[in-house]
Formats: sequence, C-alpha cells, structure tokens
Amino acid sequence: MNKTTIFLSLAILAAVTSAVYQSEEPVTAEPKANIQATQNTPYQEPNPLPETPKQLPFEHSENRRGELLNKLAQTNLNELKPLIESFWQHCLRQSQCDALLAELHAHASTHRYQLIADYPAKKQEFEQLTASEDFNTTTVEKVSRIKRIYTQVWGDLATDLFHEEFAFYDTRATLAEFTDLSQEMTPDDFIEQLDILSQQGKVSSDAQAQYSIAIEILGTNMTPNELSHLRSQLARRYFDHEQAQAILVRQQQILHQQETVLSYQQALSEKKAQLHMLKGSEYAHLSAQQWQTHYENEVKSFRKAFFQSN
Repeated sequence: MNKTTIFLSLAILAAVTSAVYQSEEPVTAEPKANIQATQNTPYQEPNPLPETPKQLPFEHSENRRGELLNKLAQTNLNELKPLIESFWQHCLRQSQCDALLAELHAHASTHRYQLIADYPAKKQEFEQLTASEDFNTTTVEKVSRIKRIYTQVWGDLATDLFHEEFAFYDTRATLAEFTDLSQEMTPDDFIEQLDILSQQGKVSSDAQAQYSIAIEILGTNMTPNELSHLRSQLARRYFDHEQAQAILVRQQQILHQQETVLSYQQALSEKKAQLHMLKGSEYAHLSAQQWQTHYENEVKSFRKAFFQSN
C-alpha cells in the first residue's frame, strides 16, 4: 500500500466526532447547538482529526506498540475507531505501516485485519461520495443521506464503528424537527418538551447542553436585549447561583461589546462620508495620492481616538 497515498488520505479525510455542542460561555463551557446553520449549509464532518496530534497513546516503545496491536485485535467494535486512527497516525509517523500491518495480521482475525488495512481507502471512498452528494436540503434529509453513505461504505459495521457520528447526526435531525415545532410553543412549553427528549435519550441530558439548545432555538429571531433576558432566565433554571451569575456578567460584557461595535460602525460611516464630502472643496487641491494618504490617516486617527475613549 502506497504510504504517501495513505498519508494524504488520512490528512484530508479522517474525522472524529466531537461533542454536539461547542463552548459559548467561557466560564461554564456553554455548548452551542448551531441548529440553524445545520439546516441550510452543506454537509460537514464533526471536528476533523488533527494532522499532527499533540500526543498519541502509543509512541516508540515495543511494549506500547504491542499493546496497540493487541487492542486493535481485541477491542469491541464500538470502541475501535479511535484506535484505528491512532494506528495509522503512529505507523505514518514512524514510516513503518507495512511492517505494522504484517504484525497486526498475526494478532487479529482476518476480518478485523482487513477492516483496519482498508480503513484509509474506505475513508477516501466515503469522502468522494459525500463530495458528490447534494446536501442542499433539510437537516433531516441530510442526516438520512450521510448515514446511508456510511452504511454504503462500511456495511453492517457502520452503526457500531461510527456510533458517535450516528448519535451526532440523529441529534441534529431531532433538533431540526424540534425547531419547527418551537415556533408554536411558549418558552416554558419548549423547555418541557426538551426535558422529555432528554429523558428519551434523543438529546443530551447535560444542563449546559440543554441550555445551549434552548438559547439557539428560542433566541433565533430575538433582539440582543431579548436574547440577554432569555439567557438570564435559562441560566437561573439550569445552573447554580454562582454559575448563573458568571453567565449574566458575561452577557453584560457581550452586550456592551455589541453596542460598542454598532456605535463604532455608525461613527466611522459618518466620518468617511464627511471626508468624501470635503474632497471636492477643502481638499480639492490635493493630488489623488495625497488625498488617499490623507483619507487613510484621518480614518486611522479616528479609529485610535474612538477606542481610546471607549
């Protein structure tokens, strides 16, 4: 198997599912559901595997290499994917993929060996199929299509091997359907239904995750002040007093930053309009280059003065 091809395939194609939500509030690591973006954007893998990991579980020693090979041969299928990723990263770093595959063949069953040996090629096939698929559709349909591609490439193994990815996409589909229903719900009804989905295992039961989902869906069409009020209500519902206070402080900071940005943009537009108005009168004697230099200096001075005063 060509090592360069394998390396390029993994660097481009390897994907590891992250948490469904990403941190939004630094103090509480508040996750963000990003529901609306999912409904209207092309397919994206959840958090690609870094090309140069900070640390691999198995480095140089013979004992660690043997431990990796044994784990690859014996680990349950639903825990195997991270080990396969580590195996290929390790062998590429050490330029010894052929030798390690030969050792693996002696440790693993033929079926398990073939799965691991074919992994880069199947990842490439998966990427090619997803690249050619039209994902300009609803989130529910996207999820159905991407799961179908997983199964097309990996067959019956897909559900167990990529169970985290499947859970991720199933959650997105559930929340997409839930978003449509939320338009007819009060916030209290929405939270009650979110609790029910959590109990059914369709969304995370984590308080931070539910907080983020509620913010993302309920806050879609809110003004900044309305959204801040919603955050305050939900923070008190989902977190203890100390955590809620930290979120409220952070929200005040965000509101102030937003107001500052809006004020700056408006003032800058007025300054530029004023300069252009004076271009034909007070600055008419300047050459084109002199005018451009003056204009840039004036804008630079304005920016500096604005942020020093704010």
